[in-house]
Amino acid sequence: MEKWLQQGLNKATAAPKWLWARIRRYPKRSAALAVVAVLLLLLIARCTRPAEPTYLTAVAERRDLRQVVEAVGEVISERDLKLQFPMTGLVAKVHVAEGDRVRAGQELARLRSSGLGADVSSASAEVAAAEADLRRMQEGTRPEEIAITEATVASQRTALQAAQEQFETAERNLTQSQSRLEALQREAQTSLGGSVASVQSTISAEMSTAMSAVRALEDIWARWEVSDVLTNYRVGQLDYQNRRTAEALAKLTSVPAFRGVDYREALAALRVARDAVSFASTIISEAYDLMSSVPITNNFGVSVREEIKSTISTKLTTAQSAITTLDAEVKSLQDATANFDTRIAQEEASLTQTTGTRDQARTAITTAESALRIEEARLNLQRAGNRPADIAATQARLTQARAQLQRASERFRDTIIVAPIDGVITKVALKEGELLSTAFASDAAITMLGDEPFRVEMYIAEIDVPKVRVGQTGAILLDAFSGSPFVLTVSEVDPTATDVDGVPKYRAKLDFQKLDERLKIGMTGDAKIFTDERTDVFVVPGRAIIRTDMGSKIRVLRDDDVIEERLVTVGMEGEGGDVEIQSGLEEGDVIIELIREE
Repeated sequence: MEKWLQQGLNKATAAPKWLWARIRRYPKRSAALAVVAVLLLLLIARCTRPAEPTYLTAVAERRDLRQVVEAVGEVISERDLKLQFPMTGLVAKVHVAEGDRVRAGQELARLRSSGLGADVSSASAEVAAAEADLRRMQEGTRPEEIAITEATVASQRTALQAAQEQFETAERNLTQSQSRLEALQREAQTSLGGSVASVQSTISAEMSTAMSAVRALEDIWARWEVSDVLTNYRVGQLDYQNRRTAEALAKLTSVPAFRGVDYREALAALRVARDAVSFASTIISEAYDLMSSVPITNNFGVSVREEIKSTISTKLTTAQSAITTLDAEVKSLQDATANFDTRIAQEEASLTQTTGTRDQARTAITTAESALRIEEARLNLQRAGNRPADIAATQARLTQARAQLQRASERFRDTIIVAPIDGVITKVALKEGELLSTAFASDAAITMLGDEPFRVEMYIAEIDVPKVRVGQTGAILLDAFSGSPFVLTVSEVDPTATDVDGVPKYRAKLDFQKLDERLKIGMTGDAKIFTDERTDVFVVPGRAIIRTDMGSKIRVLRDDDVIEERLVTVGMEGEGGDVEIQSGLEEGDVIIELIREE
């Protein structure tokens, strides 16, 4: 504003000197000249005043936002097949015409193949001759080869006998180790019998002590003074303490009575009992803390609270004493069993090692038996009179003849086009008697449309492909049927990019949720995939967001016409360029999209 006033003053002081001279020269006309001067000053001021900016605004509002990926879609068929001969030649027969329905495996056309047929016959004859040679292989094996195989068989039998002896030795060692282990375990049971016998009475006594302490809590929670103060000043604690007390009793009750004689089972029973008593001690301690924190009331006086605290403290001491007793019993039994545990562990390790040796010996027997059977079979084969080398050579010739027959058969099959699937012939580009040259290989001889549903193919930009997943829904508005979108479902997304006009894009295939007989291959239209959705969020136009190094900003026009810049958290970008704002705006804020200077 100050700049505008200064510009006006400068214009005013620069008025033409002739105007002021005229006023001094003709004072009678001064009034008219003064009016002209005022009008001139007003005109100068208007011309120099800066233009007022114009704001394009929107109001921040909550609504649903949908994210889409858009591209041009084309109707395709996965079974739009182009069939071609893999070789050149003269067309001998065409069995189909456009519009014919064919079945899978049906012959559609064939080339003249008299020479290839002769090749197949010749190769078949070679196979028959090689098979005959193989059947005639009746020569006997040389004595020297039989002697070698017999020696090998004898060696394998010796190896088998040695493996059996090792297994028997390992079995004896294993039996002795098991006997030593069992004797050591009996010695441990006898030596520790007294300690194990005392475990039953210890567990029974300490369980009774702990249960008595916990049942005392039941009596305390049942008192009306306690119920009154907890109901009024510790809401919910009475029910909680009753539940906790019941849990402690259930845990103590679930501890099984020990009736065994094994010291390891006795240790396990002691630890279970100790855990149950420890849990009960925790519950009693929680009860003491609770009663220490409740306020004094008319019904719950100091004497009552101290009496209850004293009772709980006594029970807590009793429970902790039971824990100490159980811990001492565990330590005593552990100390008594330490020596036996070490000796038993050593014997168990020895038993494991002996078992491994026995198993290895058994495996060696299996291996030796297998090797012996192989050598015996080889000896029997040699004594039968067939020499392996001759048989192998004849077998190789037979294999070679069969390979030649296969190649000839494949070349003969290349002269025939058959329908790979059921479908309808859409185009026949050859005629009988026509010579197919190498130039014809770039075109399809016969095209057919298989009995498969139509799909939509679209190419997605690299920046959008992470949003697309199989199973998402979409729609396409075909140019041929404007106003009638077809609902789609994403069925495939290529893992690699395809070059489209020099730009890498990813092909996606979408299935129609409902087929329409009006669909034709090659139809195109605008396709979109619905990739995400937000409900009841702040939404603003995308062009209202100013992105800076410090974050995203939005200009808010306040009620006093002052523009305030706010940092906002930007969420999902949706359809039509709208953007979700997660924080930084309030409902009803006036957002500036654009500022135009006149």
